[in-house]
Amino acid sequence: MWKTLSTKVRALIIAAIVLVVILAAVLIGSLILRVDVAEAREAALAAAGGGEVVSQEIDLEGLWSEYSFDIVDGDTWYEIEVNAFGRVTSLESKQGGYNSYKH
Repeated sequence: MWKTLSTKVRALIIAAIVLVVILAAVLIGSLILRVDVAEAREAALAAAGGGEVVSQEIDLEGLWSEYSFDIVDGDTWYEIEVNAFGRVTSLESKQGGYNSYKH
């Protein structure tokens, strides 16, 4: 059957197979590189320079999770977002303690 296909059709089939293999590798790689909530928490604490996590949220978006942490360190509070790969994507801080912060 392979011999009866034209050169263009064979090239398209090979290209499709290569594309599927690449997409599968990217998906598997991204699943392996994801962080769990404990690793995301450590990234948030490191970004804040320490403190105490007073609340956390996990937002599930398809295969990936996004994490949000409220951290208090003395009179400063931080709201930090961490993506599924452990990268801090947002860091907001204010003085005045956590009780003065309203969601």
